[in-house]
Amino acid sequence: MIIHLKLFATAVKQLLQPPLTVRWPEERRDYGDRLRGFIVNDRSKCISCQLCEAVCPAKAIKFHLEADGRRYPGIDWGRCILCGYCVDACPTGSLQHVNNTEIVWTDLDVYKKPSEMDPDDAAPLPGTKLLI
Repeated sequence: MIIHLKLFATAVKQLLQPPLTVRWPEERRDYGDRLRGFIVNDRSKCISCQLCEAVCPAKAIKFHLEADGRRYPGIDWGRCILCGYCVDACPTGSLQHVNNTEIVWTDLDVYKKPSEMDPDDAAPLPGTKLLI
């Protein structure tokens, strides 16, 4: 009986506190300057050194040949863990975190299935298993 009263008291206490979530998109949270948001590439600064691809622990960055004949990094947001290693490794400051956490994809076709990826991309990371 005492356990039930403790549970009830905890529930009532939680009901009286303000909610932890916000009513997005009407309300926005301020995460401050230390937020590691999404990563953008300023192509005018990119020298295609591929250091960002080399340091990415999630293997989320692959370089692609563009129409101008240069190679630029592309980020697979399904793999990126926003660790910032690529931003730190970039010698020209081409890659930067932006203070934006509200990127939404409405088209599920932007996500690659393992059968559509390059063989190296489709392979699970060492120490993990692919569960698809």
